[in-house]
Amino acid sequence: MSYCVYNKETTYLLRMPSGGVGCFKEYYKSEAAAKAALTRASRPWRKNAVDASKYAVAEVGEFRKNIEKTETVRNLMTGKEVKQSVNTPRCCDPSSELYWTM
Repeated sequence: MSYCVYNKETTYLLRMPSGGVGCFKEYYKSEAAAKAALTRASRPWRKNAVDASKYAVAEVGEFRKNIEKTETVRNLMTGKEVKQSVNTPRCCDPSSELYWTM
């Protein structure tokens, strides 16, 4: 079972820097680890400190099934509308030029 920290209003996942440049962590092995990550992210001396009251912790399966919002985007090549998660990476988003140039 994995856990994630998400914004209650937008359902965007909290991405914490991890490892090297460009590496982020979104999922945690336990609920305690996810809560600890939220606590670290809300420290006032951090460069991009977050307001912990706007975030919540959930099990990933429950989050994907019942909590996560979707958005409708227009496919760049065909013009058809596509529904996708708000947490879809840009490289997997058919409405972005990056998706079609890879």
